[in-house]
Amino acid sequence: MRLPIFSYHSPATLEEAFALLTRHEGDNKLLSGGTDVMPALKNGRFNCGHVIDLKRITALDGLEYDAAGGLSIGANVTLTSVEHHPATIEHYPALHASIWELATVQVRNKATVVGNLCNASPAADAATPLMAYGAIAQIVGPDEEREIPVEKLLTGPGRTALGPTEIVRSVRVPAPVPKSRSIYLKFSPRSKVDIAAVNLSATLVFDDAEHVTSADIFLGTVAPVPMRAARTEAILIGSELSSESIARAASEAHEECRPITDFRATADYKRRIVEVLTRRALETLANEREVISI
Repeated sequence: MRLPIFSYHSPATLEEAFALLTRHEGDNKLLSGGTDVMPALKNGRFNCGHVIDLKRITALDGLEYDAAGGLSIGANVTLTSVEHHPATIEHYPALHASIWELATVQVRNKATVVGNLCNASPAADAATPLMAYGAIAQIVGPDEEREIPVEKLLTGPGRTALGPTEIVRSVRVPAPVPKSRSIYLKFSPRSKVDIAAVNLSATLVFDDAEHVTSADIFLGTVAPVPMRAARTEAILIGSELSSESIARAASEAHEECRPITDFRATADYKRRIVEVLTRRALETLANEREVISI
């Protein structure tokens, strides 16, 4: 298939990008890495008259970490840059694992974390760890700036909470709290480069007695958007990660997810995989005695 005919724009500032979004409202697509947008245009998943490339906008380039504010990832920052950043490796193991599991080196060298989010796929690898870390999307428009949790950024397959003239400038991932542990797991039918049939991210916080004081568990590809496993989290709060509590939580995750059958797996199979991944994740975190420090 061939790319459709469209006008290509390469603004150098946010102001220029806002003007283009306003002028071509309803008939445009934003592009940074392009690894999702260009194949979708070629395959006819959507059509538009104007492609607005954000790569020249230096205000979207930042990648910074500090112990108080956490990790800030600009909209133009590639997956590879985040994957190899020392702060990601040291403080955000679930995010690091999710990127390493995403596609191929060539794709990661072009694709961006923010683009992976804004593509709004239920299977987005970076979405569940960012949600489990409580990440915040920093959104800018021609008239105002606002922040929303990444958990609320995705509203449906291919849909976000962005207004027609808004751009995600960056994603801020809070610094990890003491005694927290996190993990990302993914199951794909063929290999890690394939899109996930199910993915899971969990961040748990423990007290000195190894009881769970906080739990954030998100499941991908088992609902229209990556979903919080709230009932599963509730089982874990106040408990030790014993064989019994892990089994109960895994069973609850099986029950509360809402998958559909697609070409990757049946709904029943996805439910079973959710149960297996939840059990494995919790068993791993139970055995991980090294506490992440800030």
